[in-house]
Order: sequence, then structure tokens, then C-alpha cells
Amino acid sequence: MEVSRRQALGILAAPLVAGCRGLDMLGPSSGRVALSTAASGAVTLIGAGDQHSVANLETRALTGRMVQAVLDADPTAWAFNAGDLVYNGTAQEYRDYYNPTWGAFRQRTLFTLGNHDRKADPTASGYYQYTGAQRYYARTLGAWRLYVLNSESVPMGGADPVVQTEWLRQDCAAHPNLQKLAMWHIPMFSNACALHGKPMVWPGKVGAWWRVLQEAGAEFVISGHVHRYERFARMLRTGAASSAGLRQFVIGTGGLSNMNVLTRHPLCEKFIVSTGIMRFDLYPDRYQWTFTDAAGVVRDSGVQMCRRVLAV
Repeated sequence: MEVSRRQALGILAAPLVAGCRGLDMLGPSSGRVALSTAASGAVTLIGAGDQHSVANLETRALTGRMVQAVLDADPTAWAFNAGDLVYNGTAQEYRDYYNPTWGAFRQRTLFTLGNHDRKADPTASGYYQYTGAQRYYARTLGAWRLYVLNSESVPMGGADPVVQTEWLRQDCAAHPNLQKLAMWHIPMFSNACALHGKPMVWPGKVGAWWRVLQEAGAEFVISGHVHRYERFARMLRTGAASSAGLRQFVIGTGGLSNMNVLTRHPLCEKFIVSTGIMRFDLYPDRYQWTFTDAAGVVRDSGVQMCRRVLAV
């Protein structure tokens, strides 16, 4: 089913109407959302990762149009890409495959490096030349501080995980009055699938970042890599459920979503094997999420009160 520009705008540009209403978390829902104006007081972040396969030009273009509709409707909104923009990371692929679709809003996209973005060249020169992104960086969005980290950093010279961890720690301390979230490509936790064999838990690569963010009161992490949608409960670095932990969203749904779940992680609250787009509405005291599939149907949505009350 093809989604028109008007349909995509109606589905994605509408905030969740239920609001918080004194709840810590409003449970997930599904269905279509009516057209309404942008949510007052929120900054919108919308996107996905893993557009990379050459075989999915049609679905990549579709999800790109869905993101574009929201950016056109809200000049303050930002797109995000959770990595693996193309399959091999060559300059030609960015030009021929990414640029005609998601490249339309490249200047309003926050990028992170994926493993496929450096497949042909370990230095990821094509990715950096095309995106203009730094190896790791932070961006303030309203009342939120977004940390974009590089889980593919080992071959990248000085941008190793230890350096990033210390930079992250210092920047979190320098911004005590902002809510916090982070994005990197390889998920800390994931359900098992045929490609990866067993549930992924990669504390050696990204666990230090999880700990720093947890201590700083951060709310959630965005990742890609796994070609489906996954939402996890708040958890600690150890994998234990805790209201003091971070929630993880795996959003590898920008192109083909083709990794079925073999074994489900005990703290996975939702998984969807479908191409689609994720929208976050970031308020000073809460965040809302909406995952819309390529057919224009809202498959998961909810709202979470933040753990921290910002100082005035």
C-alpha cells in the first residue's frame, strides 16, 4: 500500500492526544491517529536507521517521504538516522541510493555511523564526506541533550570508546538542567534472530556509555542494526529491570525489515517486523513515541514521564 504525502502527514504529524494524565507511563496502543496541529511545547525527532539494502529502493523512498512530510509541517523538527545509510559506504552509493530519498532532508538529519557505512572503507570516508557529521557529538533540542556516539569507533583513530566515555561524562555534568537521550548504531540489548543467533548483550562495546547515561539520569537510547522495531523496559547496564535505568528503542526499520525474532528478550515490551518510522515528541517533563509502519498504521505508541525534574 502506497502512502501519499497527505496521508503520511496526517499519521505522523499528530501528537498523542491522551497525554500523561498523572501516569508514569501510558501503555502502548495501535491504530490510526487523526490529523492535528503540532504538540505545543515539544521538540520532534523523527526517523529510523538501516536504509542500506540496494534491493529496497521503493521502501526507502517511502519512509523518506513520511519523514519529509513531518519536517515540512514543523520547521523545528529534526530527523535522525541510526546508521547503515547504505550497504558498502561508497561515495557512489550515497549519491545514487541515499541522496534521492532520505538525502532530501540531509541538512536536518542527525547522523550516526553504522557498520555498513564503513564496510568498503574502514575510515568511513564516504559517510563523513556525505553527511558532514562528526565522529561523536551532542545537540540540544529544546529541554533535551542528544548524545550521538560512535559504536563503530575502534578503527577510527582517536575516537575510541574510552575517549567517548570521558567526553560523555563531562558533557553530561556540564548540562545538569537538560533531559538526556543518546543514539548509537549497535544496540546494547536485542532479541535473537537468525543472523545474530542469540539475544545480543554487548556491554563490552557500549556498556560504559549506558552506565554514564544512567548515572546522569538519561531517559532512553536509540539504536539500529537489527532490521525491525524493538522497545524495551527501563533497565540497568546489567540487564535488570529498574525504574532508574534506561529504555532502549531499536529502530532498524528505514529500509527492509526482515529479521524475525527467534528468542525474545525478557524485558522486550514490543517488537514489530515491519518497515516504518519512529517519532519522538520531547517535552521538558516527558517524552512520547509513535511508531508508524510503511502502510501508514500506528503500531506502537506511548508516553513516559521523565525520572528527573529539571531545575528552574
